Amino acid sequence: MRTALRLALPTILLAITASCEANEIVNTNNPSIDQLTNNPTPATVATAAQGMLITVRGLAGTYAQTAGIFGREVYNLDPSEPRTVNGYLVGPLEPGGFGIEFGFGAAFRGIRAGEGILTAADKLESLTATQKEALRGYVKTMQAYLFLGQALVHEDLGLPIEVSATTGGGEPAPVVPKAEVYANIVRLLDEAKVHLNAGGTTFPFQLHAGFTGFNTPATFLRFNRALKARVETYTKNYAGVNASLAESFINTSTTTRAILDVGVYNVFSTASGDQTNAQFDATPRAIVVVPSFLNEAQKRADNSPDLRASSKAAVGNTLAQQGVSSNLKNTLYTSATSPMAIIRNEELILIRAEARWFTGNKQGAIDDINFVRVNSGGLGNAAITAASTDDQFITELLYNRRYSLFFEYGHRWWDTRRFNRLATLDKALPTHKIFPYVPYPADECIARNPQPANACTQVSGT
Repeated sequence: MRTALRLALPTILLAITASCEANEIVNTNNPSIDQLTNNPTPATVATAAQGMLITVRGLAGTYAQTAGIFGREVYNLDPSEPRTVNGYLVGPLEPGGFGIEFGFGAAFRGIRAGEGILTAADKLESLTATQKEALRGYVKTMQAYLFLGQALVHEDLGLPIEVSATTGGGEPAPVVPKAEVYANIVRLLDEAKVHLNAGGTTFPFQLHAGFTGFNTPATFLRFNRALKARVETYTKNYAGVNASLAESFINTSTTTRAILDVGVYNVFSTASGDQTNAQFDATPRAIVVVPSFLNEAQKRADNSPDLRASSKAAVGNTLAQQGVSSNLKNTLYTSATSPMAIIRNEELILIRAEARWFTGNKQGAIDDINFVRVNSGGLGNAAITAASTDDQFITELLYNRRYSLFFEYGHRWWDTRRFNRLATLDKALPTHKIFPYVPYPADECIARNPQPANACTQVSGT
């Protein structure tokens, strides 16, 4: 968080729409914090705003795959990198160990970039008050999203939340407890809502195609509310979940696959300078699905597996590494340009099912579960009733979240942890461990004296 920000922006993805005069020409591929805070232009601000999307996209694979390994959705059996087995399945996890950075630096650089954008926007007389409000609403929403990813990775360790846009030295921001981290995320999302409501009809920059249907302040607000519903699910503020969902894009009016997939996505391309989806591994060479994903899928009436299993995993070549093997290839991402979901309607319906159950609307919860089972999984209705126990409902909920949200964001790891079911995750070998969280990166630990409790020590797992 002390490092000056640099943002590399592939031009194939991000078209700047803000106008600028000839004397406002800047390095639009690499705007720095200095350019944002000392000599901002509409072009610099637009580029930096779009750069936050590059940060989010860059972290997508980390959450999907690395958190997916910790949550036993997938394995990475890359023959050239044995640490993907040793480091993630055996451990222990240590600051400075393999893969422990987990996007920490990138996420905080993105958050800090947002602070620079907000500072710059205040200085720009060429932006209208309405445009500034739209920009603020966008930035705070994306900052909240970036904070959430790190909150989930580090769980009870807490996080620093004071992120300045200024460069230079100084003491690292203090680490605050988990409750304060989540309160800050909610604050950002709620402040963003106010800004977006005052943000007019367009943003002063262009959002990429993954935001189709959510690319104006009014429609982007529905994305913001969907994120807030996700956040409040993790804090079990179920009344708040219901309120946020009412303003989101949740939709059960039709029963098509398409309606379940409505949402916001990271997008990729093979164009020069752009990024491809690294989770695409058709052969596969490294990424395989944990065998239990297909083995534990429920059966349809014709005895074929849950459509969510058969459409996302298929039998392929067997890969093996250090006693871990699988013959299931990932078929969720079918090409190098397959999009990756940030949040979809299918998740929102399952979020509502959870909130409804724990606020007393048990039949509504069952209806939502059955909507997903039937229309996404091709299954019959769930074997739960309003008389079922909370434990029985959670088992049904987690089954559906596992298959509906597979390999999207590490959901299974977060879900089993928040319902105290980490022990249900797969262990291919007796020496394997299940880890509840990841410690801080070594650089963050070295910079702090005293070091935050438990954040800079070995995590042994169970």
